[in-house]
Amino acid sequence: MKVKEIMTKNVIYVTLPNNRRFVLELFKKHGISAVPVLKDGKVVGIVTRKDILRKIEEDQLALLMTPNPVTVNEDDPVEKVVEIFLNNPFHRLPVVRDGKLVGIVTVKDLIKLIASLDIDKPVKNYMSYSMVCVWEETPLNVVGEIMRLSNSEICPVIDSNAQLVGLIDEKIMLTETLIEEFLEQTQYSSSSDTDDAWTWDGIRDYTIKYFEISVVKLPKEPVKIFMKDAVSVYPQTSVSRCAKLMVKHDVDHMPVLDENERLIGMVNDKDLIRVLIE
Repeated sequence: MKVKEIMTKNVIYVTLPNNRRFVLELFKKHGISAVPVLKDGKVVGIVTRKDILRKIEEDQLALLMTPNPVTVNEDDPVEKVVEIFLNNPFHRLPVVRDGKLVGIVTVKDLIKLIASLDIDKPVKNYMSYSMVCVWEETPLNVVGEIMRLSNSEICPVIDSNAQLVGLIDEKIMLTETLIEEFLEQTQYSSSSDTDDAWTWDGIRDYTIKYFEISVVKLPKEPVKIFMKDAVSVYPQTSVSRCAKLMVKHDVDHMPVLDENERLIGMVNDKDLIRVLIE
């Protein structure tokens, strides 16, 4: 299978020269977290929320963007995309034809591909047994500190019986209000920077500097008030079934339970896409 068969063809992009305000308004309008940057029709960079929050002092797009991003050709095999994602921290790749932007491909596109296939390998082959959990009565600001100190993108939430009852992630932590307050404090004007509630496919691209500030502002009410409902799988669940649940519930991590409904691990999207090159 080739990249052009799974990529998004109608790509939102921005051109040079431009500024922070325009990019943030574009993020808000289209519910996205990153855009390719073009100059004279060529891909010269990519700008994400990470860039916006990391470079608070900058306003010009040329200084905000990550220059010379990794790209793939529309006729490249999907396996090449998988290899790139597995060996790099990013989650999206501009797709080009003769140097011109023709699409974008993301880890989520690969999860959708897996969901459309009939791969019966069990998720236990791709799960991690190490995770950080929190009690449902833990104050949200404390959970934020736990996530920051443990460098966790997501935490399962358990009740007093040690049963999985929910999930808390950075999508919930980094809210629209906090972003506005943070940018206002830096005396820069911005839009509200939201993605249809909590659908940031690139949310793991947060910065420690910003997250430390947001943790201070988080409410002290119990995490159970803010958590999302837990969707889970079992060790023998097929990777395609797991991928379908990820797509349906718009999550990139899936808790794994044993036969006694006890939490035993997590499967994340990047671990799951390995099945495409095995």
